[in-house]
Amino acid sequence: MAEVESGGGRTVRMSPDELPDPGAPSVPSSLPDFGEPPIPEGPDPNATQLSEPGAAGAAPASVAARAARIPSVEDPAPSDSTTPVPDGIDALSDPYFSPAAPEDLTEAQQVVSIQSPVESLSGRKRRMSGRLIALIVVLALAAAGGVAYLTYSMELWGGKTLPNVVGLSEQEARTRLESAGFSVEVEYRMGDENVGLVFDVRPSEGARADASKPVTIYVTGERLVPEVVGMTEEEATQALYDAGATDILVTRTNSEEEPGTVLAVDPSEGSAFSSGDQITLSVAQPFTVPDVMGMTSADALVLLESQNIVGHVTYVDSDEERGTVVDVEPSVGAAIEPGTTVELSVSSPYPSEPASLMDYFEVTPEDLSAYLGEEGFTLVYGARYAHNGNAHAVYKGESGDMLHITDDPETAHYAGTSTGDVLAEGSGVGGVRYAFSAETLPEGGGRESEEGVRAVMEACGFEGLVDTCTQDDITLPEGVEASDDYHFICAYGQQGDYTWAIRIGGYGENTGVVAMVAPTSHFESADLSLTDDSVCDYIAYIDLFTG
Repeated sequence: MAEVESGGGRTVRMSPDELPDPGAPSVPSSLPDFGEPPIPEGPDPNATQLSEPGAAGAAPASVAARAARIPSVEDPAPSDSTTPVPDGIDALSDPYFSPAAPEDLTEAQQVVSIQSPVESLSGRKRRMSGRLIALIVVLALAAAGGVAYLTYSMELWGGKTLPNVVGLSEQEARTRLESAGFSVEVEYRMGDENVGLVFDVRPSEGARADASKPVTIYVTGERLVPEVVGMTEEEATQALYDAGATDILVTRTNSEEEPGTVLAVDPSEGSAFSSGDQITLSVAQPFTVPDVMGMTSADALVLLESQNIVGHVTYVDSDEERGTVVDVEPSVGAAIEPGTTVELSVSSPYPSEPASLMDYFEVTPEDLSAYLGEEGFTLVYGARYAHNGNAHAVYKGESGDMLHITDDPETAHYAGTSTGDVLAEGSGVGGVRYAFSAETLPEGGGRESEEGVRAVMEACGFEGLVDTCTQDDITLPEGVEASDDYHFICAYGQQGDYTWAIRIGGYGENTGVVAMVAPTSHFESADLSLTDDSVCDYIAYIDLFTG
C-alpha cells in the first residue's frame, strides 16, 4: 500500500494498482476534500460509466450528464479485467455524487441543487445587509423631512401666515396684509363702537393661507342716515330700521305734496348716528291745525309759520304752566287753507300782578322785562352782579311803587347811574323787593298788626308764616338801640325753596309797606348771629337800622 496526499491536506492509502498514471493530468489542487463516500459493491461502484441504453444496471442519462460536468482525471485504457478501473472520483472525494444503488436507477430522480460553499470575496463585499439598507432609507426620509420642514417654515410652499390685524384701522390692516403678500377685500358691518376698526378677518389670524386668494377683513362701519326724502312713510321707516335706527319719530307737516310723503329727516341724510339716537321724519299731510297744545308760545308760533299758518297769541290766566298753549282755534286737526290765522290761548308768562312776587321766579327774564314795560314801570337802574351775573335792576311804577330785582332784597341800597336793560338781556332774578305805594297797597295792609301782614301776604302770594317781631321785642346787635321813633311789625315765612318777609311801619313818619323774597339759601348764609339767630330780627335790623 502506498500513501497518496489528496486535496485538502488529507492522506489516502492506495494499492499499487490504484495509483494514478504518472502521465495522466493531475487533479486540481483547489478541489476541497469532502471525505470518502462509502463504496457500494458492484462492477462500477462510482456509477460513472455509461451503460448501453436499456442495459441492466445502466445509469440514467441525467446521472451520466451530471457526472460529465464534474472535472476528473482521465480514465485508464479499457481492460478486460473484472477489477473496477478507478476513475479518480473516489480519490477526490467528490461531494456532489455518491455511488448509485441499483434499486435507485429504475426511475429518474429529481435533481437536487446544492449551494456551493465556495464564494468569492468580491461577491461578499458587494452584498449589503437589510439593516444597513433600512438605516439608509430612514436617514434619507429624515433628511427629506427636515428639508420640507425648513422650506415650509420659510414659507417657500404651503401658503403664508396671516398677520394679526384685528383692532387695526382699515388702512393699517390693508397695509400689513399687502406687505405680507395678500390681496385684501373689505366688508363693512354697521356698528356704534370702534367705527373704522377691523373686528374680524377670514381666514383667521395666524393661519396659513394661499396668497393667491384674497383675504377678507371685516370693518365696523359708521351708521349714516339713508336717503329717505321723497319716500313713503313706510319705505322711509323700513330704510331707517335697516340702517340700524331703533327710535323713529314721525311728525305731520302741512304740505301740498302727496300725503304720506317724507318731506324731511332729522338728522339730515348722510349724517352719522348711533342706533339709540332718535330720528325724526317729517311726513306730508293735508293742511290742518297742528297739535300745538302744551307747547310754549314761541315754539307754537314757529311750527305754525313752518306750515304756512299764521298764529296769534292771547294771554289768559290759567293754572297750566306759564307761557304754554292751553287752547287753539280752530281746533287741532281741523282742515284749513294755507295762510289761515289760528288763535293761540297761552297761559300768561307774566306775573298775575306786579305785587305777585313769587311769580317772578317762574317768568323768564325777557318776559319779565316785557311785562314790567307793559305795566308802566320805568327802569331807573340796571347792572349785573359780578359774581354770578344776576340782574340788579330798579324800576319805578306809574303810581310810585318801587321794584328791585336784587340778590339782597332786605335792603334798598343801590348806587350808580347804569340803566342797562339787563333783564331783557337774560340776566337772572336772584330776589325781589317791592315797596307799595298808597294806591297799590292792599286793603288793610297798612296796619301794623298780624292782620295787616296777612293782607299783604295774600297780595304777594305768600304762604307759610313762621314768626313776627316788633320794635318791642326785636334783638339787635350790641350797641344798637331801638328808639321810641321806631314802630313796625316784621314777619317772615318759608314757601318751598324761598324765604319771604313783610315789613309794615318804620321810623317816625318815614313808614311804608315792603315785601321781599329770596331763595332760603341766601338767608342761611347771612350772619344771623347779629340778631341771636333770628331771621325775622335780622331782616328788620338790616331793613330799618342800616339806612
